[in-house]
Amino acid sequence: MSSSFFLKGKSRQVRKRKGEKINKAKPKKQTAPNLENGNESSDSDLDLKKFSDAEESESDHETAEQKKLRLAKKYLEEIEKEEAKRSEVKELDDAIEKRLHKDYLEQKGKLKIEVADNYVAPSENDCRLIRSKEHRLSLTCLCVSSEGDFVFTGCKSGTIIKWGIREKRKLGCLSYKTHSTYLKGGITSIAITSDSKYLATADSSPNVQIWDPHTLKHTHTFKGHKDTVIGLVFRKNTHDLYSASKDRSVRIWSLDEMAYVETLFGHQSPITSIDALTRERAVTSGGRDTTVRIWKIVEESQLIFNGPVGSLDEVKLLDEEHFISGSDNGSICLWSVLKKKPICIIKEAHGSENDVPRWITSLATLLNSDVFASGSYDNHIRVWKVSDSYKNIVSLFTVPTSGFVNSIQFTSDGRHLYAALGQEHKGGRWFKQSNAKNGLLIVNLSIKS
Repeated sequence: MSSSFFLKGKSRQVRKRKGEKINKAKPKKQTAPNLENGNESSDSDLDLKKFSDAEESESDHETAEQKKLRLAKKYLEEIEKEEAKRSEVKELDDAIEKRLHKDYLEQKGKLKIEVADNYVAPSENDCRLIRSKEHRLSLTCLCVSSEGDFVFTGCKSGTIIKWGIREKRKLGCLSYKTHSTYLKGGITSIAITSDSKYLATADSSPNVQIWDPHTLKHTHTFKGHKDTVIGLVFRKNTHDLYSASKDRSVRIWSLDEMAYVETLFGHQSPITSIDALTRERAVTSGGRDTTVRIWKIVEESQLIFNGPVGSLDEVKLLDEEHFISGSDNGSICLWSVLKKKPICIIKEAHGSENDVPRWITSLATLLNSDVFASGSYDNHIRVWKVSDSYKNIVSLFTVPTSGFVNSIQFTSDGRHLYAALGQEHKGGRWFKQSNAKNGLLIVNLSIKS
C-alpha cells in the first residue's frame, strides 16, 4: 500500500474498470422561490404581508374612538367565552353533587319525591292489552327491567314470555315443552337484577332457576327449599337474591358465586310475599299468621309488625322506612318501621261483592315517592297517594281492567304501569271470570311538567 494513502488532503485515484460505471454525486439544487403569479415571497411572508395590510387598512379607516370600541368588544367576547366555560363546569359540579346527595338519601331511606299531584288519569287510548297463545291460562307474575326495555311475564301454564317494549312484540319464550328439565309447573314468581344480568324464576317446585335474560339460556339451579317458592326479589344494585317459600323460610343466595348463603326462620305460616331495596334487609308477609316481618340480615334479627285480621297476602316497600300491605279482607295498610301497628288503614279498598270484601291481589309502588297502586278483581286498578307526611292515603284515579290483577309494576321513571291479568286468582281457582282475557296490560301514565 502506498504511503500517499495516509497523507491528509490527498485522495486516491480510482481507476475505472471495464464495463463499470462511476456514479458522481450531483450537487443539490437550491430551492427556488415561489414564482407563482410573479410573487417571489414565501407563504409566511404572504401571511405577514396580508396581516399588516389588513391592520393598516383597518387603522386607516377607523378613528381612535372606533378602535377603542372594537378592542372593547373583543375583550367582552373573550370574557363571555371564559364565563361560559366556567358555568358549564359549575353546572356539571352541581349535577354531580345533586346525584350524590340523591344516592345518599336513597341509601339511608330518606329520599322523598312528591309526584302524585302531577299525574293525570289515563284514557282508554292509553291502555293496551297484549296477548299470546303461549299464555293459555291466567298470568301470575311479571317483572320489568330497570331500563324499561323488557318485560317478562309468567302464567299458570308454566310459560315465561319476554316482551320487547321498543320492538312492541314478543322476543322469546320459555315453556314446559321446550325446557321441561327446568320448568315443572305454573310460574309463581319472576325477578331480574338491576343490571339485567340475571333472571330468576320460580314455579310449583321448590327450586329456583337462573337464566340469562338476553339469550334466555339456563345458567343455574338453586335447590334447598322444601316447598313451593312463592316470591323472589333481588337486592337493588346487587346480585343477592332473596326467595320466600311455603316452607315458612327465606333463603339468601349469591349469584356472583352461584352459592347458598343462609336461611331465615320466623313465620308461623307459609310466606305469601317478599320485597327488598338497597339495604341488606327484606320484608315479608306471613299470610295467616297476620304478621309482616323485616329481616335485618347483617344484625341477624327481625322486626315483627302485627297486621289486621285475615291473611296478609301482599307487601311492598315505598322506601327504606315505609311500606304497604294488602290482605284478603280487602284492607290496605300503610306502615312505618318505627311503629308496630299500621299508620293508616283503608278498609274494603276495592269494594265488596255479596257483602264479602274483595281480596287485594297485587300491589306496586313507585320507589321513594308518594304513589302506589293496588289490584283486585273489581275491574279496576286503583292508584293512590300517600299524603300528610305518611299519615293518610288518598285515591288518585282508577284504570279500567278486566279480570284478576295478579301482578302490577311501575317503570323506574313512573311513566308506565304494567299489569298481569287473568281469569283466575294467581294462588288458586276459587273464582273465575269467564269474560276476562289473559294478557299483559300496558298503561301509559301522563305526568304534568
